Amino acid sequence: MSPKLLTLTVTAVGTIAATGFACTQAGGAHPGASAAKLEPVVIHETFTPLPCSGSPSHRTTLEQEGCAEKQILATDKQINQLAVQIFPILFDNRARRDFNAAQHAWLSYRKADCLSMSDVFEGGTEAGVVDAQCQASRNNQRVKDLRAFHRDLTRTG
Repeated sequence: MSPKLLTLTVTAVGTIAATGFACTQAGGAHPGASAAKLEPVVIHETFTPLPCSGSPSHRTTLEQEGCAEKQILATDKQINQLAVQIFPILFDNRARRDFNAAQHAWLSYRKADCLSMSDVFEGGTEAGVVDAQCQASRNNQRVKDLRAFHRDLTRTG
């Protein structure tokens, strides 16, 4: 996963109903009659993970990068699952839009921060390892943050 080749695709689980938007904009229906369906942001990585083998202290840089990529994919899955759990229990559509905006902002931060960290090794094979390990680390923290947010939302009394 070379830092220069990484592309991240973030999508929503579903699509926004364009017909509802057109009707309300054209005055064909009163606002809210056909509300756009909001869906949580879902992470889709576009890289194919490199192999992860060997004992941790004897891995090549490509194997180190591959192991970090596998961690990224595993924690992306956890983040996506938490987002799907959190989304329906948010108070209203404003809160859902705020949550999606936060997810997008966090993903932008993760990408920029980790590319910056990997710049120490720009042009070398270690750059991809640093970038991938950084992203795995940021994802681990995001999982913790989303779990805490979910607990706060579901706490009774």
